[in-house]
Amino acid sequence: MAGIPEDIRQAVAISNIKAIAEQPAMLSNLAYSNLVSNVNLSQQNAISNQQAMNQLTMTITSKAVNRISNLSPTEAASVDSVLTAKQLAEQIAQLRSVLDKKKCSK
Repeated sequence: MAGIPEDIRQAVAISNIKAIAEQPAMLSNLAYSNLVSNVNLSQQNAISNQQAMNQLTMTITSKAVNRISNLSPTEAASVDSVLTAKQLAEQIAQLRSVLDKKKCSK
């Protein structure tokens, strides 16, 4: 140690102290960087899941609309026969006449 000049020894000691003093700040910055990275990945995962759910909802909705709007000939005929059934109209008319007769007889 006697061969090393005093100013060089002081410079080395100061640089060692500076490196040791800066270490907590560097570790804190590293921890903050990891936290930011984890939050970013978490948000990307949440957005990806939301996008997948939106695509699934859109698919289900479009299939339901397609199923409702594209009736087969049998379904269309059955809807038409229910709406225009002459027998049903006659039965309703008969029931009304029976009810009217009962009201008049009282």
